[in-house]
Amino acid sequence: MKRVKGVMLIILSLIALTGCWDYRELNELAFVLAMGVDKIPDTGEYRFSFQLVNAQEIAGEAGKKAPVVIYSGKGDTLFEAVREASEKSPRRINFEHVRDFIIGEELAKEGIEDVFELIERDAEPRMTTRVFIARGIDAETMLKTRTTVEMIPANSILGKLKISSHVLGEAYEVQIDDVIRGLLVKGGGPVISGIDHLGDPETGQKRINVDNSDPPAQMHVSGMALFKDAKLVGWVNNEEAKGLSWINHEMQSTIINLDCGKKKDAIAIELLRTRTKKVGEIRNGQPVVKVTIEQIGVVGEALCPIDLSKSEEIRKLERQLEEETSNHVKVMVDKAKELETDVLGFGEAILRADPKTWQQMEKEWDKIFPTIEVEVNVESALRRTGQVSKPYLLEME
Repeated sequence: MKRVKGVMLIILSLIALTGCWDYRELNELAFVLAMGVDKIPDTGEYRFSFQLVNAQEIAGEAGKKAPVVIYSGKGDTLFEAVREASEKSPRRINFEHVRDFIIGEELAKEGIEDVFELIERDAEPRMTTRVFIARGIDAETMLKTRTTVEMIPANSILGKLKISSHVLGEAYEVQIDDVIRGLLVKGGGPVISGIDHLGDPETGQKRINVDNSDPPAQMHVSGMALFKDAKLVGWVNNEEAKGLSWINHEMQSTIINLDCGKKKDAIAIELLRTRTKKVGEIRNGQPVVKVTIEQIGVVGEALCPIDLSKSEEIRKLERQLEEETSNHVKVMVDKAKELETDVLGFGEAILRADPKTWQQMEKEWDKIFPTIEVEVNVESALRRTGQVSKPYLLEME
């Protein structure tokens, strides 16, 4: 009996001493914070680029070396390009902390289905990684651009996207999971935030770019890319991009300028909260989508003599705001119809409303979408007018 107890004790001890079968030491890993993919024009090969954190630089010797290192590889397949880039690193590549995924514009025009087939198949990349399209430049150059304020370019890119979303509403966060779902949309596709490069790309890769108070090369979030059948078919900016944010329930905040009498753009309204509903229906055998927007805003600036203490003036501004918002939405609807891509989710609204009719329309949705009737209804409320209800301009009249 004692011998049996002794054997059992040894077995239990061995179980307690076992470790994870696929463990990896921290000092053996290289963490990727951003990655990019391009198509090489001359050869047709893929190029994958990684932005790795230079851990020693971040830890305590800032200023002597670049905070990140870029490795790139090419291949006939994406997987081959990834492996070629990985072998250049002295440590094993880890994708579990990727924040940004940038796709070159030329590759986006050819099609991105192969890219996301690989991403979805791999277990390491998170589906919450934000996706960008590099406008007019390759993704590798974007990753190599050194940035100020944020030492790590990946953090700078993501930070600029968040600020753009909260300040102007002309772009919003799109994750890998969102893109994959968008690729499955009949007659449409995903929308992806754009990122642009200003200045000389070569200068942007040098230390001088971060030693200047006004960097000669910068990156900034720029519009939204529209896709159809996995291919980039167009861009939207400014009013159209705001309309896209409204329709897709992604508008967090923006500034809308209103006229004041004969003075153009004299009153600035800041939107604080918005809510969008898309409801579809079949009317006389034809699909109709109703877009309803509810929003709350405040008066941020008034460069004209207007008495905001009067309720009738507030009501007038609310009506103007509703009309301006409706115009933005209609401009975006017209753009989507022109490109014949349902990036607005109208097909899904019809599916929810009448699944049987949708089954009949689904195969012909490419042709039906440009003819669909869209009704826009906006309800606005101005809650605050700031510290001043009667601007000094009113007293000067």
